[in-house]
Amino acid sequence: MCKNLVTQLIYRVVLCVVSAFACLLSLGIFYIGVNGGNTFSWGFLKFYTNISNYFVLAVSIVVLADTVRRVRRGETEGYNEKLRTFKFMTVVMILVTFLVVIFLLDSPLHASYWRNIGNMAYHFLAPLLFILDYIFFDEKRTLSVLAPLYSLVIPLVYVAYIFLLGAIVPDFEYPYFFLDVNTLGYGGVLLWILGLLVVFAALGYLLWLWNRLYRADGKWKFDFRNILFPQKKGGAPAEEPSLNIEEEPSPKPETPSKEAQTEVPSETPEEK
Repeated sequence: MCKNLVTQLIYRVVLCVVSAFACLLSLGIFYIGVNGGNTFSWGFLKFYTNISNYFVLAVSIVVLADTVRRVRRGETEGYNEKLRTFKFMTVVMILVTFLVVIFLLDSPLHASYWRNIGNMAYHFLAPLLFILDYIFFDEKRTLSVLAPLYSLVIPLVYVAYIFLLGAIVPDFEYPYFFLDVNTLGYGGVLLWILGLLVVFAALGYLLWLWNRLYRADGKWKFDFRNILFPQKKGGAPAEEPSLNIEEEPSPKPETPSKEAQTEVPSETPEEK
């Protein structure tokens, strides 16, 4: 965990530059005229990889702008305070992009994976830099236990979007084999979707556990208090929560004043 804002600022400038370059590559404008390609196509909008990279760039710009503002204001330490839950959802989104490309669609063991500048930018560098930004620069114990479930919303919207395109666009080419209803049918595609949602949720909760892991007294511990409604900490360093409630000291007994200590003479009975 690094709370130095200048370090975060430098890192996020690099992240934004790499992410912006990856997004430009995804548009295909650099490939016009290469291998017979001389027209611009909107096909890039159907790929989950590209859409997840656009989310990464948007969130990174917002977080960078806030970091710049805080540094200019004279702050030197702290953690990211902007779009915490939405940033977490985007981290899960791009992590799935990173893993699906490696294990299902391509292999880093092939030399072609590393020779392709697009693979390097939007499948490897931009996702990895964004994930590391979350790991090193986001404050601990600030995410709700529901955050991993929120991260399922974006993939489900994407699937509905692809199904809609498949229904209204003639001869639509599905971007991924596991979404191709023409080959797998809706039943086969739904099985893939359910499996991927389980993967999304599992990765989300692993990242959430990282957010709940902290170090105190030389030991690593998980803090599962306030997991539904975490308290906003505003960049304070994560320290071990105190479970002891300080008792107010009991008031000391008041010493009687001298007047009170003087005995009042009892009244003598009247003489007959």
